[in-house]
Amino acid sequence: MRLSILLPLPLGPLSYLAPEGAPLPPRPGLRVAVPFRKGMRVGVVVEVEDAAEGDFALRHAIGYLDAEPFLDEAGLAFLMRAAEHYFAPPGQLLADLVPFLEPPLHHEVRLVDGAVRPGLPQLALWRDAAELDPALLDELREGGVLEERVRALKPTRKTLVPLREPTEKLTPKQRAALETLRALGEAESQTALAAAAGVGPGVVRALVDKGYAGWREVELELAAPPPAGSPIRPLPVPEPPTRVSGGRHAERLQLAAGLAREGETLVLFPERYALERAYDRWPPPVLPFHGGQSPDLRRALWREAAPVVLGSYQALLMPRRWKRIVVMDEGSDSYKLASGSRAHAVRLAELRAEMLGAELHYLSLTPAVEVVEKPGLLVRPPRTRVLPIDLRRERGWPLTGRAVELLAQVPEKGRQALVLVARRGYSGRLFCKSCDWQPVCSNCDLPLRFHKPGRRGRLVCHQCGHSEPAPEVCPVCGGEVFGYAGPGVQWVAEEVRRRVPSLPVYQYSAERKDDLSPLQRGEVGVVVGTTALLRTPAPPELALVLLPYAEGFLPASDFRAPERYHRLLWQLADLHPSRSPLLALQTFEPDHPAVEALIEGDVTSVPETELVLRRMLGYPPAVRMVVLEFSHRQEATARAAAMEAAEFLKKRIGPEPEAAEPADPAGAPAPLLGPAPAPVPRVRGRYVFHLILRSHDPAQLAAWLRDLPAPKGARLRLDPDPVGFVGLLED
Repeated sequence: MRLSILLPLPLGPLSYLAPEGAPLPPRPGLRVAVPFRKGMRVGVVVEVEDAAEGDFALRHAIGYLDAEPFLDEAGLAFLMRAAEHYFAPPGQLLADLVPFLEPPLHHEVRLVDGAVRPGLPQLALWRDAAELDPALLDELREGGVLEERVRALKPTRKTLVPLREPTEKLTPKQRAALETLRALGEAESQTALAAAAGVGPGVVRALVDKGYAGWREVELELAAPPPAGSPIRPLPVPEPPTRVSGGRHAERLQLAAGLAREGETLVLFPERYALERAYDRWPPPVLPFHGGQSPDLRRALWREAAPVVLGSYQALLMPRRWKRIVVMDEGSDSYKLASGSRAHAVRLAELRAEMLGAELHYLSLTPAVEVVEKPGLLVRPPRTRVLPIDLRRERGWPLTGRAVELLAQVPEKGRQALVLVARRGYSGRLFCKSCDWQPVCSNCDLPLRFHKPGRRGRLVCHQCGHSEPAPEVCPVCGGEVFGYAGPGVQWVAEEVRRRVPSLPVYQYSAERKDDLSPLQRGEVGVVVGTTALLRTPAPPELALVLLPYAEGFLPASDFRAPERYHRLLWQLADLHPSRSPLLALQTFEPDHPAVEALIEGDVTSVPETELVLRRMLGYPPAVRMVVLEFSHRQEATARAAAMEAAEFLKKRIGPEPEAAEPADPAGAPAPLLGPAPAPVPRVRGRYVFHLILRSHDPAQLAAWLRDLPAPKGARLRLDPDPVGFVGLLED
């Protein structure tokens, strides 16, 4: 039999012959180990065919790892269709969605009976393949004289166990430690046994050295931890709408639990923190499944039959016939895969539900632009207390006088505060006050961010990680006075300490995470941090949330920025589970639509307005968009590759492309934009040019991109369904 096998690599299916002497018949969905490039990989059988003429040149697969298919028929069909949708090899989607596919393997080989190989008499018996040269194994395979077998290794752990009865040679402390170990049966470490027996670590070490205790490998018991909180009460919805918006966090969890009461349900989350927070309150039985779990645990839970799975995008391919898929916070950027196929998990969930005939629901505080027009239920949103501080009129930077007054009230009233800053480090820009010189990264067309450790501080690129000492004088004019712009966490924290010395200050960002347990105990204090703060529990006495520079969360060159800003403000309003802290915004745009919507308690007006604007301009979701990104270390090479691709696409599109009737009465949007330098034209030493391809008809995009010639010299990456055009590593 000939097998088409998909490996978790950016490739299509590869052909192999079925394993020789396999006890199982070949079936689609089984995992199978195959020889690949002088090594061994694990793939999935996608098709079984009868042998054909010429198949003698194919290699044999080594062996199956499953008794039952790892992927069911519906999962395989979804995988292949999703690959077409994202213009990616199906092996890339397999690697993205099931990164835990390949378990550790025990691979053994020997020569077939009767085969003789000079110099290898030891291969007459089974031997660990890792002890042999891969080139030799390939040679023996080609000669047809190698027999192989493979099995998945079960996860194990080391445990300390008693090996001998106590004797008179032991000291009283050693005897006590050994008796404790015999009573316990095992100990996870020498330190743990010493603590249980009330002796020093040296006593236990002596037991091991003398052979009275030793280490043993035991099979690891894999199970999800039990929920940590009290279960919520589900809120059933008699006629569940496609979209549910508004409500506090606990109410949305109750509504999601109500939707999941009938039939197998997948509840999809964008981030691990949100998933684990929901799991701790979800009524049992329920199964968590996400990338924070070990690969061994995910493989063990893959076939668990819980009626409800709280999962990340990695749960989409589980061999389950979902009756309902609930997408939580569908507008989150975390659903977008940053590498590989760059697929969008919400679009994948929509495709999965369509192919299974499952009901699909979106549940979030603020609806995404893509779903705001779907039939919906609006739950009363959290009550908001908003104070816009107009930076055009107020004095003080980075903290105005009104902001300082609010922070001063925090210790007076025994409360807590959060100060949210868009950038880590000290400031977004360092410049010379005499000649306006500013440092720029040598690898990227970006200003270096100023960080302030030590006496002089350092200049850091948040994109490539380049770092250098900050200059003592301007390298252009020799000036000694520098200015700062764009406040970072360090600057704001320093200013809070100076202006409100009675207030304990903590910092929380990617580069520094202070211990926030005093705040969690209810002690007075303020934490200054980036959006990383939103992945931590809110302090119990939180009374104030301050944004010193709200426009820092409105990046340029990003068509989704207003929607993100609107979502962030509402997320801050819903930060505390029971109270409504004052949200103070230092801003140059106090009348921004997102701010006005927050004041008015309106969670839908901004996405509705954005939908109208995107239809007028021809942006998603009015059209489907693909960004073609060309890059090279030579600017001319990257530009030439983008120009050649543009010429190819112009000829293929033609003067009058066939497209669906546009929503914009003014006519269909231009199908091809560019080429043009990316918003950040040089990244990590590579020059980047963009082409944007868009159409009302997704099939038309696939036709245009079919057989696109590989660029000469440059690297090409496709970004289907982009969430933005700038992806800086700001935290």
